[in-house]
This record gives sequence, C-alpha cells and structure tokens, in this order.
Amino acid sequence: MKNSYQRNHTKGRPTGGATLAVAAVAVLSIATPAKAAIVDGLTEYWELDGDYSAAVDPSHVGTLMTTGTGSGTFVTGKFGSAIDLANSGGNQAFISIGGDENDMDFAAGSMSISAWYTTEALYTNWQTMAGKGEGNGWRIARASNSPTGLTFSGRKPHNFPAALDDSDNWHHLVATVEGGVETNMYIDGVLVGSDTSGYVLENRNNAMQIGGNPDAGGRGWNGNIDDVAVWNRALNQSEIDAIWNGGTGASIASLSAVPEPTSVALLGLGGLALLRRNRRR
Repeated sequence: MKNSYQRNHTKGRPTGGATLAVAAVAVLSIATPAKAAIVDGLTEYWELDGDYSAAVDPSHVGTLMTTGTGSGTFVTGKFGSAIDLANSGGNQAFISIGGDENDMDFAAGSMSISAWYTTEALYTNWQTMAGKGEGNGWRIARASNSPTGLTFSGRKPHNFPAALDDSDNWHHLVATVEGGVETNMYIDGVLVGSDTSGYVLENRNNAMQIGGNPDAGGRGWNGNIDDVAVWNRALNQSEIDAIWNGGTGASIASLSAVPEPTSVALLGLGGLALLRRNRRR
C-alpha cells in the first residue's frame, strides 16, 4: 500500500492511452533506481522550509519548544530554508514531533534517518541532532565531549568523524538499522562505521525530537538542521549516494518527484516504438 506521500506524488500522472508519457516515466525510473525507490518505507519527512509540517502524515507536524533564551529561526538552508537552533547551557530549543510517538520507535525493526546539518558551537556533551531517547531508543548525538565525532545510540565504534568543528559547511548524515543485525553510519556519503553487536530498537514512550534528546534535557543541537527524513527500512549505498549527490545534495522532495520527459531522446528505443505505433492508429 502506498503512503500518503507516495499517493500525493502520483496525482496528475497520465492514464489510459497516454502511453508515451508512461513510457518516459518507466524508462527514466529504470535509469535512476535509487530515485524511484526513495519513498519506499518513508515514514516521515520534514522539509523545514519555513514551517514544521510533515509530508507523509500531517499529525507528525513539529512544534518548536524553547526554554530560557533558546530559539529556533528559519535561515537559508541546504535546500530552501533550514531551522537554526540556538542552544546553550540552560537555554534550549528543539522541535517536538506530534502524532503517535510509536510511529518513530521502529521497535524490534529496521530504520534509517537522513539529515543535513551544520554545527555552530559545542557547548555540552552528548548534544543531540535528533532522537527518540536513551538506551535502545535511537539518537544521533555528539560522542560525549568529542570535538569532531558523532555517535548513533552508543554504537561502536563510538566516535565517528563528523566534522563538528566545520561550522561553515553543510554535512550529511545517514544512520541505518537492520533489525538486530547491523547498524551503519554514513557521513557525507561515506560509510564511517558499522556495528554488528545485535542492537534492537525499543519503544521509549516519548515523542521524537529534532535537535534534542527526549530522555535527557539540556543537550539540544546548536546549529542548523535541514531536510530530515526517517524510513522503516535501511537505505542502501546507492540511495545514500543519490541524497549526497557529490556534495551538491538532493532533497528528499526532489528525489521523490516523478521526472517529466523533456525530449523524445529520453524515451529510448522503447518509447520511440510506442510513439510510432500511436501515430499509426
């Protein structure tokens, strides 16, 4: 069954006798399998383009939560806009995700999370880019007091090089879990660490946060976050390559769009044959 994001992105496609356009989509999909499959298992996607809306299930809309002088401001992002979270000791800002919190646990299952980020300051240990909680509740966080490294739920190796000291540039992170089998982390398209110790995701009974840890307050992210998505499966290297796109990046929205044919050349021999048959009718 298609999720609502998939259904929304099939509206307006040709049906019936419009075989030429259908052929174009089919040929292009074959040519770019990572792009064609990126919405498979997509649980939720937050573009963060000026609001906290959710693309798959509107109930997963985010709400900005702040304490003290913590703040969240929309700024120029990797794609469109991004949320700039200003966090410091005692002053916190994070996005709390609505809807059924169980949707983001992936308990005893598989998952992936993709996000683009910058780091503006490392003010405390374990500051969190996104998470569901401690223990076997997944989270992406600074590895203790590391000046450069991240960890995914304490998996080993613990300190993945993640350019946290590079405040001027966007970086891309993907973490994947294959239920109890393997956990991987990719930074800027490169696999930087794997763990096969049998990590099993658990229900943490709290709302997912972007830019914070729901089980440990005061550890919010200080920097920009953009184009966050979660899946109920492990992404493969070709899909991660498509998102990284040589550093230029490709938003999940752009990879989910159905390409429009721009010329007959795009159709290939099969499309041309269909075109000729249609003309003879």
